[in-house]
Amino acid sequence: MKFIKFGDIIIFIFIIAFSFFYAKRLIENNNDSKIIIESSNKSLRFDLNNEREIIIEGLLGESKILIKNNNVKFLESPCRDKLCVKAGILKNAPLICMPNGIIIRFENNFEDDIEIDSIVQ
Repeated sequence: MKFIKFGDIIIFIFIIAFSFFYAKRLIENNNDSKIIIESSNKSLRFDLNNEREIIIEGLLGESKILIKNNNVKFLESPCRDKLCVKAGILKNAPLICMPNGIIIRFENNFEDDIEIDSIVQ
């Protein structure tokens, strides 16, 4: 039967402490999330921590967007099917209102690191 040594305990404590610090960092980074709302004529950047209602002009008319409780969603849109409103809150994929030409996406802080593999013409 093997006994637990002092070095094993130190390694175990280090792994637990690192896990807590890493989880805390992930939570803090999530709270600092920014979104970008793009329309046919402008691009706007907003912080998810500030609650607000945004009206943005698209190709068909005005769309109303709500930022609340660190979430963002379409409230109203002049498009016919209202798929953007039915989509709910922004999670992993962008929210897109194709007929009105509005895209809501998370800001990607690593855009400068992206390399282009190829260009198709």
